[in-house]
Amino acid sequence: MHFLNRFLISACALALGFNVMRAQSAPDAPLPDPYKLMQTALANEKKLADEQERYECRVTSDGAETDKTGKVKKEDIQVKEQFYVNGMQVERTLSKNGKDLTPEQTRKEDERVMKETVKYSNKANAAKEAAKQDQQTQDMMAAMILTHGHRQQINGRSVLLYDIVPNPKFQPKNLNQRFASVMQGTMSLDEQTGAMIEMNIRSVKDLKIAGGVVATLNKGFWLHAHNQPQPDGIWLNDLTEGSGDARALFFMHPYFRFKEVTDNCHLYSTSAAQVGPAKQAK
Repeated sequence: MHFLNRFLISACALALGFNVMRAQSAPDAPLPDPYKLMQTALANEKKLADEQERYECRVTSDGAETDKTGKVKKEDIQVKEQFYVNGMQVERTLSKNGKDLTPEQTRKEDERVMKETVKYSNKANAAKEAAKQDQQTQDMMAAMILTHGHRQQINGRSVLLYDIVPNPKFQPKNLNQRFASVMQGTMSLDEQTGAMIEMNIRSVKDLKIAGGVVATLNKGFWLHAHNQPQPDGIWLNDLTEGSGDARALFFMHPYFRFKEVTDNCHLYSTSAAQVGPAKQAK
């Protein structure tokens, strides 16, 4: 499942990468060039990471292994707090399946979080990991293109809508690119701010790598991501979900579904003063 997690993170990063693109909002203005739009996303990922640094949020994740009919065989629900260190996301688990962690579990979780925090407090370590994630996002972007763009007025705002399709001129070379090459879907962006509002992608055919030994992604696997604006105007992901039949290497439970809801975000100033209701320090 490790590779699939990386693929999902890359897909969300691809969506979030559109957050800072500026676009014309006049009704008759030409649409942004899709290629330049994607390049702008890559160029501004660092700025997005800097903005995220000021937020701490709560994340509720619900993941389940299912059979091929969708019946749940095993479910895992976790509540976490999420924050960023030099642009790197760190999550601390607070509860599992409705129960607080035991003192021993809390001790181990605190040690793990402290280890990650110390690691990414080193800017060189954070930059190395950021470069790896950036490459994964670039891989996905290279395998996809935005097409059939059009403009709509939705709830009084100008929204750009695009289809996401595989790039017919691109030859995938790695797992991320191979997976991205069979995905199609849609994306909507707020034209005034350039923020990604929603993305839906789905695999349109089966993909087997090395006969299915290395990885398999069956037709119908889907991913949905949604963003919403925060009080300071920064857009953050508030929902990521998906399900399907996929496996990588020795992951033995291919049918799964997942849902992550991010809420209760607290904004902090650069002086570490919280903006909003007081919150007990941990």
